[in-house]
Amino acid sequence: MRRRTRAAVLAALTIGLAGGCADGGESPSAGGSPSASPSATASPVTPGPPWYDEVVAAPAGTTVGGKGTPCELPVTFSVPARWKVEAVKGSAELGEPRLGKALMLCEIDAKPAGSIGFLRVWRVDGVAGGAEAHLEHFLDAYSPEAADAEYRRLKAGTLDAVEASYPRKDGGAVGDRAVAVSSLYGPIVLSLDTSDPVELLPAYQLVKQSARINRD
Repeated sequence: MRRRTRAAVLAALTIGLAGGCADGGESPSAGGSPSASPSATASPVTPGPPWYDEVVAAPAGTTVGGKGTPCELPVTFSVPARWKVEAVKGSAELGEPRLGKALMLCEIDAKPAGSIGFLRVWRVDGVAGGAEAHLEHFLDAYSPEAADAEYRRLKAGTLDAVEASYPRKDGGAVGDRAVAVSSLYGPIVLSLDTSDPVELLPAYQLVKQSARINRD
């Protein structure tokens, strides 16, 4: 893992992926220090900041991305029960839903399950390099705070992935996060937009742990 600092970033868009606790009632404990640089074939386990790997994933409810689902994607993953899954399409008035070179493919709303937040799925077009380069482009396009991001390689489910943790705009102790996973069609970025990051980290852990290639 390492820290990347950039001098220039693009305009911000309020889409964050943030930490929390397993039961949604308390902040995560800061019980660990970052691990040594991991390989892409082994997932690190780092309790406390910045990764909070000790947080338990939420129970799986719905599988997203498969054939015949509202969002057919290059990857599949699970989200908690009752989350609403909806494909994202452009319009003549607003154009395509883009953030820099990232195109939004799918939006999953947590409100029907009693939480506030959206999981969003992005494809980054026209950026050279692998998952890390795609994730860096996405982060630079929406958050000045991402200039101070820390990155690590890991396995997200069965997929090679790169994850980022970076300071929150509100100065909270738990950093925002996002993850880019490798697919047969290039990296896919998964992000979570939430006003209550503590509550929704278990859902993010579920998404990350259940990611698979879509072979339909």
